[in-house]
Amino acid sequence: MNNKKGISNLVLFVIIVLIIIAVLWWAKYFSKPMATVMMQGAEQAKPAIEKAQRASDAVNRANQAAEDAVNKINEDTANKINEEAEK
Repeated sequence: MNNKKGISNLVLFVIIVLIIIAVLWWAKYFSKPMATVMMQGAEQAKPAIEKAQRASDAVNRANQAAEDAVNKINEDTANKINEEAEK
C-alpha cells in the first residue's frame, strides 16, 4: 500500500515539475514575441482610435450646442411669460 502511494506522489511531482518547466519555457520563448505582436496591433489601431476620439469630441460639442440652444429657448420663453404676467 505504501509503495502505491509513493508512486502516485512521484507521478504528481513529475506532473507539477513538467507544468512549471512548460510555463518557464513559454515565458522565455513566446511571451516577448506575443507582447510585440500585441503592441504592433495597438500601433495599427492608433489612427482609428484617434479618429473615434475626434468624432466623440465633435458629438460632445454638438450636444453642448444643443443644450445651450435649449437653455436659451427656455430662458426666452420664461422671460416672455414673465413679461406677459406683468402686463
